[in-house]
Amino acid sequence: MKPIRLNSWRACRQSFSALRRQPLLLLGFSLAALGAHLLSWAMFAAAEHVDSGVLAALLHLLGIGLYAGSLLWMIEGFTRAGLAQNQQQRLAWRDLSPDACWNSWRLCLYLGYLLAALTATALITGLLWSLLLLLLPSLSAVPPLLGLLAAGGILLSQIFGPCLVLETALGPTALFRQGMWLLEHHWPGLMQLSGYLLGLLLIPVILGLMAEALIAGLGSAATALALVAVLPLFATTITGAYSQLQPEVGSASAFTRSAR
Repeated sequence: MKPIRLNSWRACRQSFSALRRQPLLLLGFSLAALGAHLLSWAMFAAAEHVDSGVLAALLHLLGIGLYAGSLLWMIEGFTRAGLAQNQQQRLAWRDLSPDACWNSWRLCLYLGYLLAALTATALITGLLWSLLLLLLPSLSAVPPLLGLLAAGGILLSQIFGPCLVLETALGPTALFRQGMWLLEHHWPGLMQLSGYLLGLLLIPVILGLMAEALIAGLGSAATALALVAVLPLFATTITGAYSQLQPEVGSASAFTRSAR
């Protein structure tokens, strides 16, 4: 098989094409999912300003449940929409509703593995930093730098994790191995892709700061509205890049299954 080169610019063009194809659906889903997610934060904030301890605890519990549920809904919904757009399929709202999130448990387990990997990296980094701070203070800056590189590598390798959860039957460990395989073979393209995605996420921040500078109190609303438009582009760029690597991902997945 001829080696595939990840083309981030093509994935970017695909994301705009996907948004033009079904703008109302993607923007409507983005508004609903982001609204539910922000509502969970509002519950946390409201819990800090109530006098009743029982009510505060209830708001915290509801906020945690809504936060986790809306995050899983957002990730799976955007991923499902992006994968469908790659295949030129038109979706209806029922295809992105919470009832259609059949992979929530597998996605939750996968995200738990990712969080555990990042936590282990942070703990190892902290331990090495403490030892060098005592034994070789001049080298104490090395562990934090290595820890940041390791955490960045983990996040970069798992950029297609939700796509693999929906597209394959691999378990969390096999998914991580698949991500590391992709990082090993496509790290230049993945770094370019991550740079573009970070640039997308900076757009709402910049617009929010500009709005706040013009009119006090408008920054948060401007940031949220910009996120509604940016999130579909962010998700469909990832799925567009994934579609380019899908032939290699399929063969590597088969190898991973046979090696287990």
